[in-house]
Amino acid sequence: MKVLFTDAARAESLEAFSYYQERSAKASAHFLQCLEAATSWLSRYPTTGKPLSRRTRRYLMRTFPYLIIYRILEETVWVVGVVHEKRDPRNWRSLL
Repeated sequence: MKVLFTDAARAESLEAFSYYQERSAKASAHFLQCLEAATSWLSRYPTTGKPLSRRTRRYLMRTFPYLIIYRILEETVWVVGVVHEKRDPRNWRSLL
């Protein structure tokens, strides 16, 4: 199954990457590795994420406190959000 990011999810992941890059090149590289590992996992096992609604699921990245919010449509995993797990859910509930 292929994994695609919406523009909003891509912007959120870039924002997280930039946050880590400002602090450490090693941390930002590790963030990208973990994001790649998570999306690779979801491409093989798309139903492993916890359901959030009828349409969306969430998957917690390893090492970093980010939730990957996604939908499965036909043969595609659509990442609709990459949000910090401590972020107020009211700010990302619209993704559901």
